[in-house]
Order: sequence, then structure tokens, then C-alpha cells
Amino acid sequence: MESLIIIFVILFLVGAISFLKPSKKMKAVSLLRMNAAKEGFKIGSTNELRKKFKNWNPQVAIYQIKNLSEYKNLHYIKRENNLELYDPISVKYEKNFEIIEEKISQLPSSILEIIFYQSNIAIVWNEMLGIEELLRIKEAILKI
Repeated sequence: MESLIIIFVILFLVGAISFLKPSKKMKAVSLLRMNAAKEGFKIGSTNELRKKFKNWNPQVAIYQIKNLSEYKNLHYIKRENNLELYDPISVKYEKNFEIIEEKISQLPSSILEIIFYQSNIAIVWNEMLGIEELLRIKEAILKI
């Protein structure tokens, strides 16, 4: 009986230790987020920001970067493999709308949604695509 109790205690300790060990996926995500922070991205969001995104779910992430573009208060959503203007619709009637659309169409297809604020640009994308894709996204955003 004593040996049975000892075996259960050992199994419990092994299980608890292995549960604390991060998975390969978690290690990859933490490395990606560390590199993203070095590139100037802010990872994560508030509940208020999550509510503004229509394509957000727990399988994707929200990254933010400083807005160095001339565009403010724009919201684009991915529909049928294209980013389409969601808000404000009044932008469609501006003279430079075609220029904006051309620049937005150059963004990588991995961006599910993008919102331009006064001070930053927030994007929704799948982190599992890796750092190379994030660098492509950053480069494309900086060209806007």
C-alpha cells in the first residue's frame, strides 16, 4: 500500500512539472512577440479595442505600430481575399480614395483587419505565420 501511495505522489509531481513546461507553440509565440517588440510593435489590446475589430477571435492576435502615414481613422476588413473599407464610408467620395485603395491593396493578404488611428495602426493577423510575415507586414505598412 505504501508503494502505491509513493507511485501516486511521484506521478503527481511529474505531471505538475510537465504541465508547467511551455509547449513548442508557446515558445514560438513568445519568441515572435519578443522580436515583434524589438521591431516596434505593441502586442495585445484592451477589451475596447477588441470590440472594434470584426475579425478578432482567440486564434489571432492584435498588433499595433506607430502610425507614420497621413491616414487617420480608417478601418479596413478582409472580405473575399481583399481588404475593403468598413468605416468611414465617406472616404469613398474623397478625391484621393483611389490612391488609398491602391496602397491598401499592396498590404500582405495575411492581414485580416486594419484600423488606422491618430497615433497608431492596429492589425489583426495570425501569429503562427511567423516573423518573416510580420516583417513583410511592417514594410508594407511603412510604405503607406
